[in-house]
Amino acid sequence: MNEPAFSSSAATIDSPCLGVCVIDARIAACYGCFRTIAEISAWPAATQTEKRAIATAMEERRRKAISPKRP
Repeated sequence: MNEPAFSSSAATIDSPCLGVCVIDARIAACYGCFRTIAEISAWPAATQTEKRAIATAMEERRRKAISPKRP
């Protein structure tokens, strides 16, 4: 099984872009990859450490966006 591109054990972190590229105002991030505009812009020049930090933040946004809403 392949590891996700944002896995902390991956030697090189590929872009998480899914080609959806729509900013969702509710989460202030892309609907496809869950990165903010600033993170998307920074990605090409980011170090692997910075990319891991972005990947961690986008994964947290994804979890919050898909978790069931509680009353």
